[in-house]
Amino acid sequence: MYEWSEEEKKIDFSHNPFSMPNFDHEAFLQLDPGDRATIEKITAFQYDIVCNGVELSSGAIRNHKPEIMIKAFEIAGYGRDVVEEKFGGMLNAFRYGAPPHGGSAPGVDRIVMLLAGVDNIREVIVFPFNQQAQDLMMNAPGEVTPKQLKELHIRMVEQAKS
Repeated sequence: MYEWSEEEKKIDFSHNPFSMPNFDHEAFLQLDPGDRATIEKITAFQYDIVCNGVELSSGAIRNHKPEIMIKAFEIAGYGRDVVEEKFGGMLNAFRYGAPPHGGSAPGVDRIVMLLAGVDNIREVIVFPFNQQAQDLMMNAPGEVTPKQLKELHIRMVEQAKS
């Protein structure tokens, strides 16, 4: 679940920070964030299906216990206030009874890529984005109309020319 970030000189999430730690919950809550040896051995309930080095499906059991989630982020250097600010909606959903959940999402496009013997997913998806995140077949992104902006309560302000 965690790894040492040589760049930042701290423990960080190795993959999905919202996965449930595969560690006794009571012991997890008592962990000292400085106990690097123990923390780096913690795994998470995360799953991948890989074929010939190609990820076909990915999934996890989500962390549905607010105190465990707050502790998981604390270990990675995020304070309770930051977690509450950024993920308060999710935390409150679990506080009010949202059920535990998890799943796996197969990437059909990745399976087709593997079957077709191509190296780039853009070769097998219907409307691929280019390197600039544009969909040339759909001419997207397109211009936003004033009506769309008004519906979303967005106001455009021209940047002052210097």
